[in-house]
Amino acid sequence: MGDHVTGIAPVVVELPAEIDVTNTGHVSDALNGALAPGVTVVIADMTSTVFCDSSGMRVLLHAHLKAKARDVRFRLAMRPDNPVQRVLRLTGVHQLIPIYPDVLEAMRGDGD
Repeated sequence: MGDHVTGIAPVVVELPAEIDVTNTGHVSDALNGALAPGVTVVIADMTSTVFCDSSGMRVLLHAHLKAKARDVRFRLAMRPDNPVQRVLRLTGVHQLIPIYPDVLEAMRGDGD
């Protein structure tokens, strides 16, 4: 028997339709909970998210920083026509956190 290395599949965290001050605690808990030992990729599934205020942006940035500190890749899955993506691009967040058009593309991870 040889050594057998198994990889943990990317962890996908489905985020709500709206992210604001009323639910950022839950969003933060879900993203932080995904950063378990052995996880190498966390995908925030924002394909159903249509609104994200500044508190939500802050949660995404904190999750990115925590993931980076643990050598975990943090990715967003979001349709190109999503209004939230426009805000991420205007604020420059897209330069820090890779954005993919759907979860499958985020799992492939070409480009980060």
